Amino acid sequence: MSGPALFASFRRPGFGIVWSSICLNGYSAHISTVAISWLALEFTGSSIGVGVALAIRILPRLFLAVPIGSMSDKMDRRIMLQATNFFGFGMSTVATIASMQGWFGFQGVLLVAMLVGIFDVAETTLAKSYVYDVVGPDDAVNGLALEQLANKLFGIVGGISTGFLLAVFGGVGAFAAMAVAYLSSGLLLATIPRIAPGTGAFRDLSSAEDDDVPSASPGLWESIRQLMNTPAVLTFAIIALSAEVFAYSSETLAPSFARDILQVGEQGLGNLVAARNAGGVVGVLLLGSVARRVRPERLLPLICIGFGIGLMAFSFSTSYLLSLALMGMVGVAWGSVDALLPTVLQQNVGNMDRGAAVGVWNLSRGFGPLGQLEIGALATIIGVAATQALNGLTFAVTVSIVMLAYRRGANHRVQEMGRRVK
Repeated sequence: MSGPALFASFRRPGFGIVWSSICLNGYSAHISTVAISWLALEFTGSSIGVGVALAIRILPRLFLAVPIGSMSDKMDRRIMLQATNFFGFGMSTVATIASMQGWFGFQGVLLVAMLVGIFDVAETTLAKSYVYDVVGPDDAVNGLALEQLANKLFGIVGGISTGFLLAVFGGVGAFAAMAVAYLSSGLLLATIPRIAPGTGAFRDLSSAEDDDVPSASPGLWESIRQLMNTPAVLTFAIIALSAEVFAYSSETLAPSFARDILQVGEQGLGNLVAARNAGGVVGVLLLGSVARRVRPERLLPLICIGFGIGLMAFSFSTSYLLSLALMGMVGVAWGSVDALLPTVLQQNVGNMDRGAAVGVWNLSRGFGPLGQLEIGALATIIGVAATQALNGLTFAVTVSIVMLAYRRGANHRVQEMGRRVK
């Protein structure tokens, strides 16, 4: 694993500041997840309350992901990202005060979940396209792999610290920590014009057009329509949606594997989740190291197929140690696909459509609950292991068919252009 290659993006002016900002956002994102889940359980005493709160948090992705991305193509992404963090600071400050005054109940949890969901969809859409702005197309894979690394590493810190904050200070401590992180992130981004003037970190909209790839119409909905008519965008959007429904939903079955198949209980479940997260860190580190030596569009489907095969292999294992190893391999694919999908989507559109392309990826994440419902319902009919094997196979086959159709279409378009030239 080459150190200089892994950290190539840090040589780009302003990337260190952006990365630090993303670290703080990853920290606050995991604090909010744990806090919302715990407080919902405390106020309702039911897992249904937790499910409702988390579902409400996901809801904004379905309506806001693409519009926010499209807006960012016509505005300064740094300022939008900074404003998003200040929005998070205001929301968390109000939640902190409400908790201190004893005004906070389950309705407050639902409101915070909705507002955090709005923050999440804006931050993830803007951050991934802004990282691309800062590092440029040559280091896009490396930059977005490091962005994933920031989220994963500081997510671990956030998850651990939230338990302490909730135990000692309750919701007040968790919301106050979120407020500090959001404010610090926004203030860091404010230093970009001084630290990195005249670079990709300080975007000049007047020169953002890409002459090689035509941009979409300036109208929001026309831009979205044209974007979805782009074969590459449609192809990778289908892959992203398939990943959410058939691959990432596998986490729903982890408790059943731990309890009923591997018979290792809660501690074993925690170790399986840790193995997956550790694999995710290894995956983005490997991806960042080889970023300049690979073609993302060719690598992504191979990793997706490996993802599906890994899920199938895990479903057949009855050995705990083997299952830990397989879960680590699944984690490598999990983290790599998360970094590659927004990269490939941005590389297949013009500069003035990259935000909207990331919005398409984020929109697909909003369909995650469908996968969780599908996998849970199917498991009650055919069993846990068979369901995971079937979903892994479905994902691998879907990716293979979609990529085959995409490449055949691309070859056909090349032949058509050749005939027109003649």
